[in-house]
Order: sequence, then structure tokens, then C-alpha cells
Amino acid sequence: METRNRFLSILAVLMLFVSVSAGVASAAQTDQENIEVGEIPPMVGTDDAGVRATIHLGSMSTDGDGDTASVAGVGSVTAPTGQNTFTATYSNVNDVDNDGQGAIYRLTVYDALGVAHTTEKRVDWATSGTISVSFNSQGSGDAQYELWCETHNWFDTTTAIGGPYIGDLDYV
Repeated sequence: METRNRFLSILAVLMLFVSVSAGVASAAQTDQENIEVGEIPPMVGTDDAGVRATIHLGSMSTDGDGDTASVAGVGSVTAPTGQNTFTATYSNVNDVDNDGQGAIYRLTVYDALGVAHTTEKRVDWATSGTISVSFNSQGSGDAQYELWCETHNWFDTTTAIGGPYIGDLDYV
């Protein structure tokens, strides 16, 4: 009898939890605005329309065995004012894990006030991916972006440098 009562108590608590969860989800759905398809919803805590764009700025590649590094930017870029995300792809080939060779990839994007926003990725194996930096442009104006990479061997002795590629960036 005691196990039956315990089972019924657990079942009642579980049913209560499910009904409260459903009520919270329903309330959250009715609080949302009607957003048109293709419209970017505003982000909480921003003073404008939130994240406006993701802009690809170029690619960086290194070859550990070939001791080469190169960067390729996309040229002049126009970005909307406000919060943006800037990306660049990277690729490191012919590098075995923990063999002493490695690569560094750096993306720097300046806001309209001239403040640098930088992200860096260090790898010690053959890999590829995307690095990104997000920030508010601080208004409209002229700026720039930089792509840079290097490959190195034991004791971080640089064997090749790619860049810097410096591209023009306009916030409008």
C-alpha cells in the first residue's frame, strides 16, 4: 500500500510539473511579437535593431610541411551600422597533432571609432574552420579589417607569414 501511495505522489508531482511547463511555454508564445518572414527581430539589450549582418571577409591558409601561409581578403566591404558579426575561414594542412608545427590565424576588425576588435585561433594539427568577431560599429564611418596568419615549427619559430591583408570597411 505504501509503494502505491508513493507511486501516486510521484505521478501527481510529475503531472503538476508538466502542466506548469506547458503553461509557461504557452505564455511565452503569446508574448512574442508577430514577426514578418525575412525580418530580423530586435535583440534584447541593444540600442538598435540588434545583430544586423554576418559578413565574410576572406580566408587564411597554412601548410606545415610546405612552410607556406597565405591570406585572401574579399576587398572593400560595406556593413550596416550597429551590431555585426565578421567572419574569416582558416585551413591548416600537412600538420600532425603535437609534432611541433602549428599555425596562428588572426582576424582584426575596426569599428567606426578606430577601436580594434581581434580574435585569434591557434592550432597544432591539420584542421579548418571559421573565426569571428562581433561588436557594435559605434556609428557610421570609414574603417578597415585585417587578416593575418603564420605557420611555425618547434619553439614557435616562424616559418611563413601570410598578410597582413588590409581591406577597406565602410559602416553606413
